[in-house]
Amino acid sequence: MVQRTKIRSVIRVILSGLIPLLVTACASSVGMQSEQQKQSAGETSITPLLGAQKIAPAPPKPAVPPPPARTTPAFYYEPVGPFFFYAETLASNGPNKYGVISTVPCVQSGVFKRGMKLVFRYEILDTSTGKRITDKDGATTKIRLQHGEELAARWTIRGSVNALPDSAWMWVVTWDIPPDYPVGSLDYTIMVTTKDGRTGTFTPPIQKTATADTRVRIIE
Repeated sequence: MVQRTKIRSVIRVILSGLIPLLVTACASSVGMQSEQQKQSAGETSITPLLGAQKIAPAPPKPAVPPPPARTTPAFYYEPVGPFFFYAETLASNGPNKYGVISTVPCVQSGVFKRGMKLVFRYEILDTSTGKRITDKDGATTKIRLQHGEELAARWTIRGSVNALPDSAWMWVVTWDIPPDYPVGSLDYTIMVTTKDGRTGTFTPPIQKTATADTRVRIIE
C-alpha cells in the first residue's frame, strides 16, 4: 500500500512538470500556424530584405565614332534681301465657317485640327531701308498655300478689336481649314510686292528628323 502511494506521488510530480511543457508547445504550434496563415494571406510582420549578388562586370561597349561634322549651306552666308520676314502661326477662337474653335486661343502653335481657323501673322522688313513694309508703302502681300490657294493679308493691330492701344501691328491672314483637308504637313509661302515692283518670297525653314519635321501640321 505504501509502495503504491509512492508511485502515485512520483506520477503526480512528473505530470506537474510535463503539463507546462505541453501548454508551451501547443502555444508555439498555434503561433506558428497563425503566422503561416498571415503569410499566406499576405499579412506578415516579417520585413523581407533585398538580396544582392556579385556578378561579372559587363563587357565594355565598342567605341562609337563621332558623327560627321555638319557643313553650313552656302546661302546662309549670303546677304538677306531685299526683305527680311518674321512669321508665326496661331490658333483662333474667332467665328469661322465650320464652327470649330480653339480652347486655348491666340497661342502660337504648329498643330491645327481640321475645321479650325488658322492665323498667319508676320512682319516684313525692307533691308535696303531698314523699315517695315506696311499698308502705307503701297505694297501687297499674301500667303500661298501648298494646294495653290492664295490669301491676301491685311495690316492690323494684334488682337483686333480687343487689342490695347500699345499692341503691335502686323500683317495677318486667316484661313478656315476645310473639314476634309488632307492631314499631314502644310507648306506655305509668304509673298510681297512693293509699289516700285520689287518682290520677295519666304518659305519657313524646316527642321527635320527621321520621324517628324517642324512644318505646320493638320490633324483630325
